[in-house]
Amino acid sequence: TQDYPLGPTLGQCCGGFVTLLFESVIQPKFHLALFGAGHVGKALVQCLSQMPCQVTWVDNRPQEFPEQTASHIQVKVSDFPVEEVADMPADTYYLVLTHNHQLDLELAEAVLKRQDVAYLGVIGSKSKGARFRHRLQHKGFDQKQIAQMLCPMGETEIVSKQPGEIAISVLAQILKTKAKRESPTFDTIKKVESS
Repeated sequence: TQDYPLGPTLGQCCGGFVTLLFESVIQPKFHLALFGAGHVGKALVQCLSQMPCQVTWVDNRPQEFPEQTASHIQVKVSDFPVEEVADMPADTYYLVLTHNHQLDLELAEAVLKRQDVAYLGVIGSKSKGARFRHRLQHKGFDQKQIAQMLCPMGETEIVSKQPGEIAISVLAQILKTKAKRESPTFDTIKKVESS
């Protein structure tokens, strides 16, 4: 805020003063880690190229990546995608949609072990989600950790098999999650839970 006295210094004859509130309208960039360069991964990157974010796009198949991506999208060819999870910054939004169910599970495990996740979405059906939750429970993850994993991911009202529609559904869910995390009430709730 800035106070301005209204008087001779501003060429006003009425007197008094005004307080102005200045707020930035530039959104901070969030980080998103995308594992998988298949049809849905490509559709997600197409949408993400228009958003204020930093994206790390990981796959072990170099031929699946397009020749060019937006400057804020970093392509990472990795023979060991699970190891890439450790290098992600805190509060990353994770999307797991590889071509391999076992790799999806291993990535979900690695993400949940971090305990600093903003969002974890795993592509798949309700039965895949139930199977993953059951396996995670047997591996020692508690219900609170397991509940962080959304599988199927995306808005539940949007039912589609089309890559572009799935991408929009998932990004809508991420934007809702992001808005909740950035609201003042979220910070208050987080502080209360940690004390």
